[in-house]
Amino acid sequence: MAQNQTSFSERTNTLLSMAKDLSQEFGAHVAVIEFSPTGEPKAYGAPTADSILRTCLPEIHSSPFQACSETMGEATARVDGMKREAEETAFLDVVERARQATSLMKILAAQASVGKQNWWEVDVEALGVDELPVFVTALDVLRTDVQRHLDAMESSRKEKMQS
Repeated sequence: MAQNQTSFSERTNTLLSMAKDLSQEFGAHVAVIEFSPTGEPKAYGAPTADSILRTCLPEIHSSPFQACSETMGEATARVDGMKREAEETAFLDVVERARQATSLMKILAAQASVGKQNWWEVDVEALGVDELPVFVTALDVLRTDVQRHLDAMESSRKEKMQS
């Protein structure tokens, strides 16, 4: 029985993986629902299993809940919108990281120009408006790291005293 269950699980994973591949590579609308020998359901749907069943089998799949009455087209539009939002967020993240890297380079240049040994010794008056938030964030991270290190040292010291 255990071997049959393992074989069933492997085949289920393969089936669901193939359904996902069909959806991602070809934009196919796919719904796969399987029940294990123990009666546990597993499902994959693109855009959603519910939307496909609702569109293809409306007579047997009705729901009193408006939120669950999405068709394939509506679900596709919603999922596409979510993908666009994720892409926009990823783009904004790249832009923000580039802005921070540029600001960091300016902070390090300001450090070098006045001959300071440490970046946190930079005169804030020498920094521009774009660099100040990056500088403040870096100081906050430094403060947190130093506090964490001090806490670890204190904890270690207390443990040694108790031993």
